[in-house]
Amino acid sequence: MIRFNLNGRWIESSEIDPNCTILKYLRTNMKQVDIKEGCAAGDCGACTLMLGEMTEHGIEYRTLNACIALMAQAHNRYLLTPSGIGRPGDLHPAQQAMVECHGSQCGFCTPGFVMSLTNLYQNACVRAGQTELSNDDIHAALSGNLCRCTGYRPIIDAAHRMLALDKKDVTQVSARSGVQTFDPQAADQPLLEKDGCRLFMPETEQQLQALLKQFPDARLWAGGTDAGLEVTQRFSRFSTIICVNRIASLNACQDLGDQLWLGASVTFSQAEQALAADFPSFAQLLHRIGSRQIRNMGTLGGNIANASPIGDTPPVFLALDATLEIDGINGRRDVPIREFYLGYKKTVMVAGEYLRAIRVPKLGADETLWVHKVSKRYDDDISAVLFALYLKRDGETLTAARLACGGMAATPLLGIKTGAALAGQPFVQATFTHAATFVDQDYQPISDVRATDKYRIQVTRNLLTKAFIELNHTCEKGDAA
Repeated sequence: MIRFNLNGRWIESSEIDPNCTILKYLRTNMKQVDIKEGCAAGDCGACTLMLGEMTEHGIEYRTLNACIALMAQAHNRYLLTPSGIGRPGDLHPAQQAMVECHGSQCGFCTPGFVMSLTNLYQNACVRAGQTELSNDDIHAALSGNLCRCTGYRPIIDAAHRMLALDKKDVTQVSARSGVQTFDPQAADQPLLEKDGCRLFMPETEQQLQALLKQFPDARLWAGGTDAGLEVTQRFSRFSTIICVNRIASLNACQDLGDQLWLGASVTFSQAEQALAADFPSFAQLLHRIGSRQIRNMGTLGGNIANASPIGDTPPVFLALDATLEIDGINGRRDVPIREFYLGYKKTVMVAGEYLRAIRVPKLGADETLWVHKVSKRYDDDISAVLFALYLKRDGETLTAARLACGGMAATPLLGIKTGAALAGQPFVQATFTHAATFVDQDYQPISDVRATDKYRIQVTRNLLTKAFIELNHTCEKGDAA
């Protein structure tokens, strides 16, 4: 039995297909046509909704792409669509501002823009008390919404305008029918079961491990930003799905002193905050992974275990020499991430196992991480090359170096020879220029729609030079200070 709050009304159903997305269910079963299907891949934002969760601070909302999110992910949660946040004569400030600023052209993308603006308004204006928004705030909130009519300027005008209108708190909509206390779900029973398919939603690792003993080949579903594409693009149907993103221990971040412990279900949005103090370059990279909707859904563990050669976080964890905690029916084990990938889409994990956490050594005063992403678009795009460089210095000498790249091989890969050419050498540009000559010995990339093999090699060489210039400039500024 699944229960969720849709625009202030509690709904219960046991007849939902475990493979059904939120978008499909709302449009088909609930006739909720104020959300649109554009790309069915989480790229265009036309299907953007707000998903709320009850916390100690009240209901907190985030945006998501309804086209690739399973309906089960709304269980015991609050869903808001454009028709729920306002109606004729009582529009939400985001809706009213779009009207006043002529922010809608053909109108197809407008519902998604409205929901992204509403979420920005709710978190910035209502919860944080901001009286103005920067263009950076607005661009970040709208990075996952595409306007095919190129009408961005009036939409940005609307984002500024909405804060001047009468304040409206959308949590009042969600609480319209009262806040429910949820009965615990029996973990060994499917949350949804229909037409030979079943979905489980365990709340502890012990429950997860018991399910994996029974269904070792079940599809594990965390954020679903990649798995969702198999449903919407390939029309796959999974017979058994186990959603792991309600397990508290997998959603935690812990400071272990010399290490940072990151649960595998920590989302990119959560990680932005968790990594900001100790790994600012890594945190900045996360701003460029997908869109805000995707970062609210996608998880660190999913990005690693998916084993894609163009995943953005694995090269960084490789450069940082992270350790992965793997658990499951065979017991817990630690695996250095450099030993995790066996080939294209292949890892050391076997049926019945799951990625539990990532342990990342913190950087010392003599250590540096430098990360750069090369893609055609700044926001919401896949890397042509993801470059991560770790350096350790003793005065003006590089005592250790690790280069890792994505998009350069069948797996995220360490550049062993390039790193060796840096280690033990003076911190001068000539060292980096010489090390760049080893890039084509470490990597033999392919040509595809994102870049040619020659471009990838050249840009990686250039990034070594760029890394030195920027890091040297930082050091000079520090010396001057």
